[in-house]
Amino acid sequence: MTKANPQSLADLRQGWAKDPEFQREFAALEDEFVMAQTFIQARTAAGLTQAQLAERMGAKQSYVARLESGRMLPSVRTLQKFAAATGTKLRVAFDAG
Repeated sequence: MTKANPQSLADLRQGWAKDPEFQREFAALEDEFVMAQTFIQARTAAGLTQAQLAERMGAKQSYVARLESGRMLPSVRTLQKFAAATGTKLRVAFDAG
């Protein structure tokens, strides 16, 4: 009995990239991916762990993890707390392009 070679992540991505339905769904989630990446970058630039950031925000580490995963859409109040905890300034912008 021979084992099938598992595909690498790169191989899977190449296959998915050719799938129009996958491309549409991925594009629909782009804003969430960008927001999650922004949270992670701000936290790491501040030199904080998720637990440290959560403490500064008066929240639990799991809450910060959900923010960074893109699984939740934060309120403006949460964004303000995040900015204060990371020593950053909250700016909201809309791009026409």
